[in-house]
Amino acid sequence: MTSAPELTPELFWQHSLQHYAQPGVADACLALQDNYQVNVNLLLFYHWCCTVNQPIPPVLRKALNEAVATTDPAIQSHRIKRRAAKGSSDYEALKQRELELEAAQQAELVAAYQKIKGSESLNRAFNDSDPLICVIEVLGLPHNQAVRTLITTVLQA
Repeated sequence: MTSAPELTPELFWQHSLQHYAQPGVADACLALQDNYQVNVNLLLFYHWCCTVNQPIPPVLRKALNEAVATTDPAIQSHRIKRRAAKGSSDYEALKQRELELEAAQQAELVAAYQKIKGSESLNRAFNDSDPLICVIEVLGLPHNQAVRTLITTVLQA
């Protein structure tokens, strides 16, 4: 059995920033967030998993979904305030605070991963499944061309 890849909140944050800056990724992430209610941090975590060949078994999905469930309400509430303040003098400060909340959520995702890292169920193989299909399914998205195109943009950038 191979050990699960190492990950820290800072490594994941840097991975996310670098990947999000790739052409088309930010637009695809925001389209998935706004049109399909995808949690972008969770999507970026799944991208990291695909990048390092880390399987995404049910035990990991459950732990990550629980981390999102506890942290997402604050982000969603804050995002509404930030969007309403667009064009105001408070906008940049609100945007910065949202990034802090996003970083905190990422830290919770990493903590969830760390708690189960090394367990037998975390290290099971992908069974040669297509990462595109895997990510679409674990996010509960419809199997349509628009979603496939957006997820492909995120995974392959």
